Amino acid sequence: RIDPSTGLLSVTGFATQGVNFPRNFAIDPSGKWLYVANQKGDTIVQFGINPETGELSPTGQITPSITPVAMVFRTAG
Repeated sequence: RIDPSTGLLSVTGFATQGVNFPRNFAIDPSGKWLYVANQKGDTIVQFGINPETGELSPTGQITPSITPVAMVFRTAG
């Protein structure tokens, strides 16, 4: 959760489904999805972000990727 007055983050829970060694994460430009680089699991795992609470929900979208360690979104152009 983001504190609107300070911008500080607070823990709302833990999302571990499909992730055993999270190395990095990225939030897509829409702010709806969080992607986790699951380094030792050789996957990238997608979670939905609740816009009201910031809580994560597993989507079941798991993409194979050899030892992912970092991710970035770039805008077209």
